Amino acid sequence: MQTRYIIGTSSAAYDLKRFETKPRVRVRKPALVVKRPSEQARAKAKVMYAVKVVAALSLVALVVVTMLYSRAVLTELDLQISQANANLTEMKSEQTRLAAELESKVSLRNVEEYASQKLGMSTMDKQQITYVDLSEGDKIELTQQSPKKTLLDQIRLAIAKVKEYIPQE
Repeated sequence: MQTRYIIGTSSAAYDLKRFETKPRVRVRKPALVVKRPSEQARAKAKVMYAVKVVAALSLVALVVVTMLYSRAVLTELDLQISQANANLTEMKSEQTRLAAELESKVSLRNVEEYASQKLGMSTMDKQQITYVDLSEGDKIELTQQSPKKTLLDQIRLAIAKVKEYIPQE
């Protein structure tokens, strides 16, 4: 109910009750009720937690074992590389030694000495030198006994001549 004032009938200029604070009425919200989990649900949650912990620990252990294994393999490969390098160095020095030994045995002085002493050979005299004149070219003489070449033989011969000019490794 609202009070009305007629101007000039009261002694107060304002109704001060309008400016007073009113106590608020509290509206209660309904309380949330959380059901406690049953024994089965709690047991299942404990089991799932244990499974998660075991899975996490297994994963960590697997990572550690994998890292250790890879380090062991790397160490083993490093050892093999070191052994191969040592073997390579040894083989290079052996090759150098054998090359020097071969050079000493095959030197011109040693060959001449071996030919003259063991084989009984002597150096050539100037009268023994014979010069051959190849300016006329090659000639082939066919006899009655030499077989005639067939077309297949001529093709093989042509292929062999071409192969002579192809460098082979």
